[in-house]
Amino acid sequence: MKLIISSLCFLLIAGFLFAQGNEVQEQKENLFIEVNSKNEQVLKTADELSERLKEWNYWHLVSAPEQSDLQMRVHIEASKGITATSWGGTSYALSAKIIDQKGEVLWESTTYKASPNGTNGFNAGKAVVKKLMRDLKKKYPQK
Repeated sequence: MKLIISSLCFLLIAGFLFAQGNEVQEQKENLFIEVNSKNEQVLKTADELSERLKEWNYWHLVSAPEQSDLQMRVHIEASKGITATSWGGTSYALSAKIIDQKGEVLWESTTYKASPNGTNGFNAGKAVVKKLMRDLKKKYPQK
């Protein structure tokens, strides 16, 4: 009988400690995405980036810089025309910087470029976002 009571007490204590540990979750940092463009195609690509960041769920995205712990300054260029790698459509170049509240650059990407072609489903905007996300996930592995 003592063994059963001891085992029951152990299970209750272990369950309590497990529940306490789950309540203390690491707080995600707030991230604000800053895009300085009014170009419709650029904004569409920025929306794609926001969606991929939400899916990744590494940071909590906020809608105002005052609410953020970090800012991602995104520079996207969209250009139309025929290039050596595309037969027309819109080509994109994307780069990003992650900056803390003190203005210090914590990470800076290279410039990712893509032109519409069969390998990216003729969606160069998604292609540059995919390249950026790949490097972000390498730099910031899941917590």
